[in-house]
Amino acid sequence: MQNLDWNDIQYCLAVVKEGSVTAAARSLDVNHTTVSRRITALEKQLNVRLFDRSTAGWLITPVGESVLKSAESIAEEVSNIQRQVLADSQELSGILKVTAVDLTIQRVLQPGIKAFCEKYPDIAIELIASEDPFNLSVHEADIAFRVTNDPPPNVLGKKIADFAYGVYATHELAERIAKGSKDVGAILWLLDQRRPHPQWKEESFPELPVRYRVNSLNVAYELTRHGHGIAQLPTGLGELDPLLTKIPCEHVDQPMGFWVLSHIDLRTTARIRIFRDFMLEAIAPRIPMLEGKVSAKDLDGIDVYGEFVSEK
Repeated sequence: MQNLDWNDIQYCLAVVKEGSVTAAARSLDVNHTTVSRRITALEKQLNVRLFDRSTAGWLITPVGESVLKSAESIAEEVSNIQRQVLADSQELSGILKVTAVDLTIQRVLQPGIKAFCEKYPDIAIELIASEDPFNLSVHEADIAFRVTNDPPPNVLGKKIADFAYGVYATHELAERIAKGSKDVGAILWLLDQRRPHPQWKEESFPELPVRYRVNSLNVAYELTRHGHGIAQLPTGLGELDPLLTKIPCEHVDQPMGFWVLSHIDLRTTARIRIFRDFMLEAIAPRIPMLEGKVSAKDLDGIDVYGEFVSEK
């Protein structure tokens, strides 16, 4: 058997990661027929079928899973080598401007940022806690972490997760609601001015009075955890806070995309590329939590700040 072409394997990994040939082609910036042709060539060379093709899409075969599991390990090592070469060949110092919502910094980013600063001490992180749409093209920020379903043009973006939402309260208030209490107040944040109440309040808790309207998610979160009322919060906040519990309800807002963004002209800047890759790896274990796929009882050894702690 002649030597395998690593590029062919990367096409296979892209299909598995992105979920379809079309999405893989888009991520690799090639035509979808190129992806199909290269994978078919690899299958002929290996004399195995890596994917079962159907009108519903491409499904990986058992032998494909075995082959690509080894390939993923190789890809990780290649990525580590590339980052190390990049770090050794370019100056990794200076200021890196990072913007995100304050709670995103506190609850999602800070463990990874701390580890990054320990590994690259010559890079100073300038953290800009803001919800404003910073203009990345004029260097108001180098990296932006944003919750949006519509990223701005002329940026290099990577969708990290889909932020899911739930309605939360302290355990005491949740028990009162379960017993039929109507005097528990609602806390509304990011209120759409075109309607008096958001849909989760209108459809799930129409009888509860509105006690607070706030323009800050941080304020809504603090009011909720101190027993001022119930509020819709990202599951990444609610599920990790032992003071809060999720309240069953008919409606919550649809998930919102969580993105890391940088201007396309800065994609070759060493410290930006390395920080971006480093943070994607640091956040990856928390994605099931951010997407609401795990509940508090499933989270073993994670405290409210997203750090792993011992329960013993």
